[in-house]
Amino acid sequence: MKSPRLLAFTLTLVLAVATGAADKRPITPQDLWRMKRLGAPALSPDGTRAAFAVQEWSIEKNKSTSSLWVVDLAGGEPRRLTTAAASDTAPAWSPDGTRLAFVSKRGDDEAVGLYLIRLDGGEARKVLELPYGVANPKWLPDGKAIVVATTVIPEIAGALGQDDLAAMKKEIKRRRESKMTAKVTENRQFRYFDHWLTDNLASRLLRVNPETGEFKDLTPKWDRLFQNDGEVNYDISPDGRTIALAANATPPPYATLNVDLYLVPTDGSGAMKDVTAENPADDDQPKFTPDGKALIYAHLKTPYYCGEFPKLWRHDLASGANTPLTEALDYAIDAAEFSSDGKALWTSAEDKGVVPLFKLNADGTGLVAAYREGTSTGVQAGAHGVVFLNDTTSRPNELFVLDPATNAVRQLTHFNDALVAQLDLGKVEPYWFAGANGEQIHGWLVFPPGYDSAKKYPLVQLMHGGPHTMNRDSWSYRWNTHVFASPGYVVTWVNRHGSTGFGEKFSQSILNQWGDMPFEDIMKSTDYLLQRMPNLDRDHLAAAGGSYGGYMAAWVEGHTDRFKCIIDHAGVNDFVTQYGADVTNYGFTHVLGGTPWDNPDGMRRNDPMTYAKNFKTPMLIIHGEMDYRVPYVNGTALYGVLQSMGVPSRLLVFPNENHWVLTPQNAIYWHWEMQSWFARYIGGKPSIEKPVFDAEAK
Repeated sequence: MKSPRLLAFTLTLVLAVATGAADKRPITPQDLWRMKRLGAPALSPDGTRAAFAVQEWSIEKNKSTSSLWVVDLAGGEPRRLTTAAASDTAPAWSPDGTRLAFVSKRGDDEAVGLYLIRLDGGEARKVLELPYGVANPKWLPDGKAIVVATTVIPEIAGALGQDDLAAMKKEIKRRRESKMTAKVTENRQFRYFDHWLTDNLASRLLRVNPETGEFKDLTPKWDRLFQNDGEVNYDISPDGRTIALAANATPPPYATLNVDLYLVPTDGSGAMKDVTAENPADDDQPKFTPDGKALIYAHLKTPYYCGEFPKLWRHDLASGANTPLTEALDYAIDAAEFSSDGKALWTSAEDKGVVPLFKLNADGTGLVAAYREGTSTGVQAGAHGVVFLNDTTSRPNELFVLDPATNAVRQLTHFNDALVAQLDLGKVEPYWFAGANGEQIHGWLVFPPGYDSAKKYPLVQLMHGGPHTMNRDSWSYRWNTHVFASPGYVVTWVNRHGSTGFGEKFSQSILNQWGDMPFEDIMKSTDYLLQRMPNLDRDHLAAAGGSYGGYMAAWVEGHTDRFKCIIDHAGVNDFVTQYGADVTNYGFTHVLGGTPWDNPDGMRRNDPMTYAKNFKTPMLIIHGEMDYRVPYVNGTALYGVLQSMGVPSRLLVFPNENHWVLTPQNAIYWHWEMQSWFARYIGGKPSIEKPVFDAEAK
């Protein structure tokens, strides 16, 4: 017989566990906006500390702020450096480790400025503000200057003297306040994501004196954006004399896009040398070797989006030769960091549903996974460890550090532990099944809170975008599977054909047959799960997807009636309409089976609208009017067809959102609409009431 003391202890333990479980609650869309969002780390020169930005959102104000923090890799609590109600981002360490440069828009700033703050205390000091703001600060190794990127109006930029800057500010104001709002272009690319590219702007790199704010234009002859997506990717050589800059080598009208690597002296001479001109496709993410004799970079061979994997290449500065490093590896590796001795590279890459931290030799051989849990990104390597961001489906990003000698990993930050501990998050598990062509297909399964195998549950089949992306073991602030499961659904993602992380051949297997094998994979996943889990309600199935996943939603609409309802967010629903997108028309002329002018029948075979006669499943269609990646007429056209056919359908349009729903109040309402649509057709109850927001909040 057990002693009374042991029985009392056991009863207390059981009650404590039961109470702890009872205290937890299902996750809501609001919780996603209460999370603190960590930015990529910047490692100190001695490798002992990491600086990073932490973004916090106010649902009431519909705005965010970001502050800078520092944490010791040896351990201890992170220390907050900045407290202004602003967005402090892009921390960059001075070579002596005493100061951080960063960018922010504070107080009366009209644009994002360059700021400095000391690590030993004191207020941040503004160094420079320019009409179009500054970005991407990096110190020269001698600590006497900081390189930043900015944007100019090239025809009036001049030498960027005071009169030139005043003229630009005046022109910016005139354009902003003009009653004439026409946009005119003869360029193939004239928009990007959510903004127009018709203002004739150019990127520049500047060398800035951190004490006086005086600066020198290092790229005075450059007359267009470095990249039309706004990215500015560059690295500074160890001796501080040269910048390796990634920039689009194709001038207007941008018949093709081709990012090349340019060597730019930091002496202000304005010279620029293209060192990858022989490659018609992108060369990006340059990184100098520690000895300064070469640089590595991400290399593509095809000048359009087609599921090709980027590989690391090496440019030798003395000979000018460009040679492959990771060509033999069937991984997409688009960036890497050198170890402190320069003998190894650290990187992360997709691999069968996770994104491990990898180590390889500097010559591209000897790839090994050092840490495989979840998704690792933002890798920085130094003498005292490799620091990186890591998240999982059930935990947002936090900073971790790995000891290269032992591969031991420690978590450095715990910003979201308290909130996550309140949430009843269902079990997450991977699974494999036989898909199209009998190939093994990977999927993720997410259970609702309080799952009971004796009860019936609807199944929600989420379909991911891309098409060349991978469903990772990773937290999402948008398509969060726990939020989708919280009303009482079993939720699955499928890494169907066309997904990355399973080899380049698998990624490119859907070219010119966009819908066929992914649809078969999704349906076979559904059959597999229904057979494996008899408590799934085969009469209450739903499907949802965004972007290419929205394409699949429209494809499913025309190819089966097994789902009770479908959600199509920002879907590529009509191929002719999609030719009005920002960049996809470059690849669409090669990957859709035909074009409107050459083999239109082949194109129409892959177009969801071709199968409109089969449309019958109730559909919720969602789109942002500022979506230039998949123009929102894709959504309204599909809605018009469904309405004309008498198919139950609902249209949700966000006038001020782009391809994604990125503001808190709209995002919360987005989730409520989707949960309500599911509840109407497959049961369950939305995890929140219909949201109503105070218009007076500032």
